[in-house]
Amino acid sequence: MKEQAAAPARGPAAGQNIRVAVNLLTTSAADYSSIDALFRYVDRNVTVTSQPDAFGTSGLVVGLASEDFRLRLRTVARRMQSYEDTELFVVLADGSTGFINIGTEIAVPRFHYAGRWYSYTDYAFRQAGRSLEVAARIRPDGLIEMRLTPVFTKFLSAGGDLALTELTTTVAAAPGQTIVVGGSETQQDSAAWALLSYRQAGRQTRTLVTVTPYLQ
Repeated sequence: MKEQAAAPARGPAAGQNIRVAVNLLTTSAADYSSIDALFRYVDRNVTVTSQPDAFGTSGLVVGLASEDFRLRLRTVARRMQSYEDTELFVVLADGSTGFINIGTEIAVPRFHYAGRWYSYTDYAFRQAGRSLEVAARIRPDGLIEMRLTPVFTKFLSAGGDLALTELTTTVAAAPGQTIVVGGSETQQDSAAWALLSYRQAGRQTRTLVTVTPYLQ
C-alpha cells in the first residue's frame, strides 16, 4: 500500500486524524461495462452537490456503496480479462484538505463542463494530472463528511490547475463505509470521461475510485 502525502492543512486540527483508504480499479473500457451495471447498488441520494444541474450533465456517479456493491464488484473483477488495482491512503487532520492522485501526465480529451467546452486545441494542454481534492471533517454525530472536487493539474495553457468546483460533491459516511466515484460509460465528452478514462497505445481504459474513511 502506498502512502500519499496530504496537502498542507487548510483547517484547524481537532485532535483526531482521518485515514482515507483509496482503491483505483482500472480496466479496459469493454470490461468497465460490467462495473457500470453495479451503480444500481450505490446510494446516490445521500450526496449534496454544489450545482445539481452541472453535476447532472457531468456523467459522474458519487454515492455510498452497499454491501451488494462490494460483493458484486469482487465477483466482476475476477471475471475481467485484465485490470490494475492500486491501493493508497491519505492521512488528514480533522477539517483539513488533501489530494487523491488518479493519474499524472495524461492527455485529457475534449470535454464539456458547466456550459463550456475544453479541447486540446483551445487550451494547448500539456500532459495533465488528474486528482480529487478531498476535504474531510468529523461531524458531531460521528460521521465523517467528505467533500470531493475533481481537479486537473497543470491543465491550462499557462500551466495552471482547473478545479471543477461546480462538481463538488459532499458525502457523509460512517467510519469504514465506502464512497464510490465512477462515471457513465455512455458520455464520452463528459467531465467524468475526461477525469476517469484515458487512451494509451490504442487501448481505452476506465478507472473506478472507491474512498473509505477511518478514524485514527
